[in-house]
Amino acid sequence: MNINDFLKNLLSLNLNKLKGSFGEILTQQFSKLFTDALVLRDVLIECGDNSTTQIDLILIDSTGLYVVEIKNFSGGTVYGDGTKKTWYYYKNGCRYDLYSPLMQNRNHIRHLKRFLSRFGEVPCFSILLLLCDDFKVSNINKLGIMDTGICNSLLEMRALIGDIAQENPAIYFVEQKQEIFNYISANQINGNGARRAHESRVRSYKKSMDDAIVHNLCPYCKAPLILRNGKYGKFYGCSNYPYCKYTLKADVFNDE
Repeated sequence: MNINDFLKNLLSLNLNKLKGSFGEILTQQFSKLFTDALVLRDVLIECGDNSTTQIDLILIDSTGLYVVEIKNFSGGTVYGDGTKKTWYYYKNGCRYDLYSPLMQNRNHIRHLKRFLSRFGEVPCFSILLLLCDDFKVSNINKLGIMDTGICNSLLEMRALIGDIAQENPAIYFVEQKQEIFNYISANQINGNGARRAHESRVRSYKKSMDDAIVHNLCPYCKAPLILRNGKYGKFYGCSNYPYCKYTLKADVFNDE
């Protein structure tokens, strides 16, 4: 088993559940892959509104911070559009709706920038590591600026970060990278209690979205869902369209 397969197997277990020695091994292996970067894993920070956000991986490089969101869609294919909140995951002939990992990571970056405001405008690049058979995602970079990348293996991730780094100037020396690393390490939220509280808030948020769908409401803006006819059959769309573009397959509801 090569290093990429080893790390992929560890990541598929759930990055944020890896504790103790396994977590240390994972961090060490990322450090070997990204020799010029400082690595922080499973970072929990305050958002300034009595909530928290959890970042899977931060790589602190001379060109800026690479914020990595890792999702496990093993055995399936992911379809998405960088401008839309809802993406799709196909596996064994079934389609599953999911909140855009790209938008999720953009929120992480927004909160991380505020968290690091003492360092000025910190360049942050969004990386999605989708552990899946394949992905087809469009519109991920705006205005031709390469600040976002998507991959489905660790070796591809290393090459992708290298490509982004080549397009951006080096602004941090070793001392500055270490200063940012030390600040995040010292000021992130630690303790099992805080992490359990974060996980509880995430579960409550997901439940509120599921409850909205059950009551025929858009999970994002809570506007009523309307049954529509589309190219591929009937679907439910948010009545706030085009301001909200949430859609749901019509067969989700048993009465249709």
